[in-house]
Amino acid sequence: MNKLLSAEFARLCQSFVFKLGLFFSAGLGIFSVAMRWMDVREHPQIYAEAGAEYSSADGLIFAGGLYLIFAAAVLIGIFIGTEYGDGTIRNKLAVGHRRKNIYLSKLLACWFASLLMHLLHIVVSLAMGSLLFGGTAMEGKEICLFTAAGTAAMMAFASILLLISMSVQSKAAGSVACLLFTMIMLFSSLTVSQMLDAPEYHDGYAYMDEDTGEITAGEEERNPRYLSGNKRKAYEFFNDFMPVSQLYQIARNDAGHFGRMMGYDCLMIFVTAGAGIFIFQKKDLK
Repeated sequence: MNKLLSAEFARLCQSFVFKLGLFFSAGLGIFSVAMRWMDVREHPQIYAEAGAEYSSADGLIFAGGLYLIFAAAVLIGIFIGTEYGDGTIRNKLAVGHRRKNIYLSKLLACWFASLLMHLLHIVVSLAMGSLLFGGTAMEGKEICLFTAAGTAAMMAFASILLLISMSVQSKAAGSVACLLFTMIMLFSSLTVSQMLDAPEYHDGYAYMDEDTGEITAGEEERNPRYLSGNKRKAYEFFNDFMPVSQLYQIARNDAGHFGRMMGYDCLMIFVTAGAGIFIFQKKDLK
């Protein structure tokens, strides 16, 4: 197992895609905070009324997770697909390595790559926020809690991507499948969040007829798209269960069920790792 891990991390450190992902992660943090700083300087009154979350880098520290899932999808798809294409996995089996150990070594490497990109963005965003805005309004405990939740979500998502990549031997097909899955997950998460954020009632209205001067008022109306009962519970479950939905909540700084979300992540890691090992054990390598 130690030899497998050494080989995986050596390949990862030499990977151009991994280095590009790290550059993208750090660059995203620098660019987003710098743009916010320039916008705050240009419109100070607007941001003063918006609150600390918008007039500083606080709202950007954890937003990178929604972009880094695509970087993780590209990296894992190419990283795993290359080994299939080059016959490296067959060679590892030929020298006596167990399939279970091969899968677990790749899982650890994918976790490391995804978490390093995620944590790098957080550190760079915090550093830029301190440099340009003089610090953050968030407490240290809150930052640690959001970081831990985001870390668990990235690990769960990387586990799913690895399961997809290890099930497809073609590098191109595996990369496309990972990107497609990531896009579906993102749009699903945004849809679930939008449905949950819909108000129960529409506000009342009033308008004046220009000809008669008569004022017409309307009472508030119930929103027919408002989720209630078991349907709302189902949407709330998926909002806390899906890793991308968790990252979206964290990006918005409104995640409230940290323990539940991290519990779901642990369950997803266990299930996907077990399923991946089972599928890889049965897979006929060409």
